[in-house]
Amino acid sequence: MNNPQKKPKSLQDILQQRQQSGFVGREEQVSLFRQNLDLSLEDSRRHFLFNVWGQGGVGKSTLLRQFRKIAESAKIIAAHTDDSEKSVPEAMGRLAEQLEQQNYKLTQFTERYKVYRQKRQELESDPEAPQGFSAFVGKTVAKTGVLLARRVPVGGAVFDFIDEDAVASQAGEWASYVAKKLTNKDEVRLIQEPVEVLTPLFLQDISKLAEKSGVALFFDTYECTEDFLDNWLREILEGRYGEVPLNILVIIAGRQELDKNHWAPYEGLMIRFPLEPFTEEEAQLYLTRKGITNSRVIEVILRLSGRLPLLVATLAAESPNDPSQVGDPSGTAVERFLKWIDDPKRRQLALDAAIPRCLNRDVLAKLRGEDEADDLFNWLKEMPFIEERTDGWAYHEVVKTQMLRHKRLSSPQSWADLHGKLGEYHDTLRNNLQLNEENKQRDTTWQSHALNVLYHNLCQTPQKSLPIALKEFLAALQNQYSFALRWAETIMQAGKNGDNAEVQRWGEQLANGLKAHEEKRYEVAVEMVTPLLEHSEIQSQWRAIALGWRGNIYRLSKRYEEALKDFDQAIKLKPEYDWAIARRGQSYRFMQRYEEALKDFDCAIELNPKSDFAIARRGETYRLIKRYEEALKDYNQAIELNPKLDWAIARRGQTYLMLKRHEEALKDFDCAIELNRKLDWAIAHRGETYRLMKRYEEALKDFDSAIELNPKYDWAIARRGETYLILKRYNEALENFNCAINLKPDYDWYLYCRALAYQALNQVDKARVDLNKATKLAQQNYQKDAKDWRNTFNLALYYLIGGNIELSQRLYQYAVSSHAPLERIREAIRDLEDFSSIFPEYIEAQSMRKFLHSSLK
Repeated sequence: MNNPQKKPKSLQDILQQRQQSGFVGREEQVSLFRQNLDLSLEDSRRHFLFNVWGQGGVGKSTLLRQFRKIAESAKIIAAHTDDSEKSVPEAMGRLAEQLEQQNYKLTQFTERYKVYRQKRQELESDPEAPQGFSAFVGKTVAKTGVLLARRVPVGGAVFDFIDEDAVASQAGEWASYVAKKLTNKDEVRLIQEPVEVLTPLFLQDISKLAEKSGVALFFDTYECTEDFLDNWLREILEGRYGEVPLNILVIIAGRQELDKNHWAPYEGLMIRFPLEPFTEEEAQLYLTRKGITNSRVIEVILRLSGRLPLLVATLAAESPNDPSQVGDPSGTAVERFLKWIDDPKRRQLALDAAIPRCLNRDVLAKLRGEDEADDLFNWLKEMPFIEERTDGWAYHEVVKTQMLRHKRLSSPQSWADLHGKLGEYHDTLRNNLQLNEENKQRDTTWQSHALNVLYHNLCQTPQKSLPIALKEFLAALQNQYSFALRWAETIMQAGKNGDNAEVQRWGEQLANGLKAHEEKRYEVAVEMVTPLLEHSEIQSQWRAIALGWRGNIYRLSKRYEEALKDFDQAIKLKPEYDWAIARRGQSYRFMQRYEEALKDFDCAIELNPKSDFAIARRGETYRLIKRYEEALKDYNQAIELNPKLDWAIARRGQTYLMLKRHEEALKDFDCAIELNRKLDWAIAHRGETYRLMKRYEEALKDFDSAIELNPKYDWAIARRGETYLILKRYNEALENFNCAINLKPDYDWYLYCRALAYQALNQVDKARVDLNKATKLAQQNYQKDAKDWRNTFNLALYYLIGGNIELSQRLYQYAVSSHAPLERIREAIRDLEDFSSIFPEYIEAQSMRKFLHSSLK
């Protein structure tokens, strides 16, 4: 039933009204928010999105809390998240947890999210997890790699220097690792694509709640979460994950306004609230309501606070109304606030409690003793600059910065002593876990204490602790990427809060380098590792890790010679470093130095006989040098070790394809695609298998799928064009060849294929131009290497089609007499067969095909 007079119905309503009456300023925003709730859902004036933005301390979080009170008084269910969450799944989990605390359980979502967290923890804690894996947990593993690399610009250019094969195999390694460790297909997808799986469930459960009541979701500190939340929220609004209920409110607060370009489609649903500091009238009204009426006190507060609401509230919390206590009004707001606290214990606590990274009653007891902890903690929690978070309480950044500076300058010895005490406290807690060396680096509780030890040690004794911090960063890097990133960010935080430029610079450099590596910006990632190698206090065992990482970065960016130098040094320092040996083998393979690659893979496998990575890569090397039986043996062994190694299964399928064992090839491609439906090249090669088996329609269901996954996949586009040629669908063939040639303009085979399409369409002049260009390109390649048999047979074909029968015959005869591989002769026969199926009247092609057939006997 409506309550239009807003009359209180209970004691709680009275309490809420009085709490709200203490809120001053932002009348326009509060009024608009309240009026919006009174509008019907279909009213064109109703807004569903609110964007609150402004500088730190301007009162964004306070306004959000006021909005939440208003929403809850209107019987709207509310939940909020902030920068404590580091991924989309964690943000959804936090919102669900808050709703459950109010007895509104998101049943479907919560059930799957618990499984996700459990499996994620198991995988991240597994010492067998591949390097770099944990950086992608919480994101869409199956969609990383080449597709990501194609999207991210560097210095105005796209990643054309990236080794796509290497990136794809790395992404495949992560996906295969997940598939290997998890037997349930649903769980595999849950870990590989958590956002895709969890968001529809989250939205469905929210929709059920919204059937009975409005729902308000608050996203605070958005400047820290925008990177992963912004696109996700917009995808929800556009309907990617299902219908969004009508009676939902989304309130977003951050330091920057939501991007007007990205959010343009939703402007009709949104209202933007830019926040400025209090006006003088608002500030005075606030102070009056706090019982502060003396004009001299008000003058001091307004000047010191800059009318920033947080600082106004802080000064008002303990300020006197006696003019004699004002004294010298100089200094900062925090210094004045401290002077106005009568109780010396509380005054000291306000300073000291800013030192921990996260505050709770136990930490406070460590600073002040058990006897006083409860009373002091209760007082501190009431201060306006203290914010409750998911993991405890924390000072607002604006006040914390001033508190730490004041403490550091006014009492440097006490500063160092307190950091030392807190460092020892967390060191004791992590040691009490009694974890062995292998497990502790991946245990989240141990990690949390270790980061606190790191922070307090760097603040206490930065020069002594920094070299140790850098070595331990490399240890973290070897074990778990996500922990290494948090380690780097903690170094940066310690440098900032301890006002130590060198420590802060190192933290920024390491964090930026790891993020660059994750985003495939390898030039920046290298800049992270090189200074570590130049540091005089990094010993050989840590240098080996750094060299291995830099070598791998060089390998991924095709700087193979530099990669080899680093791998060589790393292996010299650590001869049993099988990870680096296998990656050096990969570098040799990409450089086509196959014998050296094989030697490294042999060595890596001897050191680690169960390394499916090294075994499968050795098999890939054998495949590339056409030692197919040995390739099959290695693929079989690697797949036996890891039955879900999708890329290796697909490569085995390619090997069967080269051996014309088409049914076995299809079986492997089917298996690989079932494991990873994003494996575009496997789908395309299954299409090629169907094409060679003359199952053309099935070849087209596959080329289409591969091209949809990768619209710039020129090989698949051209093969689809060839299939259309065989089916005499010449216009569609021409369209595909045009696309392939746009992507790869100087590839002679595509030009030849388009010439056939033009010829079939009676566009003779265009056909002649393309054939002449294809012939010229093949001639150039022939002059460089007459025993590049694929090119030699192509050139012979181009001469044949162009009417130069004599030159064509010479080349075919030269290839046969020079013992060209049977595989290449069979390909040449197939090319002649395809041509003859389109132009059966061309007798010379048929006679040349008979000649090649006879050479096989």
